[in-house]
Amino acid sequence: MREHPDRETLKKFIGGQLASEDARLIDRHLAACWECRDRADEVSARLALQMLDSWLRPSYDEAFERAVDRAAIHLAVVMEEGRNVEDLVTELLREPASERHRKIADEERFHNVRLSQVLRSRSREAWTVTPSTALELASLAVEVSRYLDPGRHGTCIVEDSRAAAWAYLGNAYRINSDLWRAEQSLSQAWLHHVAAGEDAYTEAELLRFSSSLRNAQGLCEDAVKLSDRAIAIYQEGQDFHLAGVALIQKGAALGYWGHNREAISVIQSGLDQLDPTEDPRLFCTGKHNLIWSLHNGGSSVDAWKALDDNRFFCLEVGHQMDLARFRWLEGQIAVELGLFSKAETLLYETLDFFLNCSCGMEVFLISVDLARMYALTGNYQKVKSSLSEVIPLGEALGLRQEVLKARVLHAQVSRP
Repeated sequence: MREHPDRETLKKFIGGQLASEDARLIDRHLAACWECRDRADEVSARLALQMLDSWLRPSYDEAFERAVDRAAIHLAVVMEEGRNVEDLVTELLREPASERHRKIADEERFHNVRLSQVLRSRSREAWTVTPSTALELASLAVEVSRYLDPGRHGTCIVEDSRAAAWAYLGNAYRINSDLWRAEQSLSQAWLHHVAAGEDAYTEAELLRFSSSLRNAQGLCEDAVKLSDRAIAIYQEGQDFHLAGVALIQKGAALGYWGHNREAISVIQSGLDQLDPTEDPRLFCTGKHNLIWSLHNGGSSVDAWKALDDNRFFCLEVGHQMDLARFRWLEGQIAVELGLFSKAETLLYETLDFFLNCSCGMEVFLISVDLARMYALTGNYQKVKSSLSEVIPLGEALGLRQEVLKARVLHAQVSRP
């Protein structure tokens, strides 16, 4: 939703008086807008305090009154935590990186559920802008979650916060091409998720992150199955927007698996469930995946036209990482169309970008794309030198299938 909900709408949302579709829109808005979430917390606390006050009658004994007082104090603490959380983030990020984890460990005021949530949200925002920053923010979210007190917040809330924090850390490691640490972090997330009682929304997000990791590892069939489980959860909860997101992710996995015709159908189905005005960048990503599947399926001419049609939209809503991936895809299609000079320029531009971002997996894959292009033009010396440099990188990153393809290409051009 584009507008902020008013106080009366928030009151109906908290009281469960909104229609299910309106309630889902408000819930998604609150997940991204901390100003409105603070207002919702204030409304919720006031309603709860009114309920507590209604319980105080002369017939109740002192023990019950003390219990009500303690509950009122707890609500006041929760409200205060919500109001101060942005100040805590600012203060924490002012510290040198080496001091941030120590500060969280030493000062109880940082042991705050909302602080972990905000750090996760900031990490998500940095995924496509500065992957190294996304990793640091997710690491801080994990550190905050470690010190949450189950006695104060409740075991389920604490464990769910830990599950989400570890999940975001795992996804940040994947984006930074550290697939081994991504695997370890997501394993931790699943353990905390079970301990929390297996919240459906957290599980669906974990499934999506796990699917992305399996895709990066070349385990595309597993990635598709994990996406299917996430789609089922979202559809059961009638959250068609997130079901669309998961469908696009499934389509990408199908494309990497070589099932391009099915990938196109699934991605288009996901796009049909997204509102471009609500999340234009996500819609742009879905269109990118659709074009990539067209290209991989042998329809490079159609893919080139679709890419050109999508160019302005991508330039308007995309982040730096999105634009680099756009140029990368443009370079790949240019190779298939025989536009080798243009392709070489585009691929080297994107290679430099991902080198500067320290994104090893992208550096490896683009280098292999360049080697394939040089093989088509008969420049076998460049093929061999390029692959000799990056094959050790691919092995270190655990890209088994892609390394195998690179080795086969190296052997083909090395034959007498």
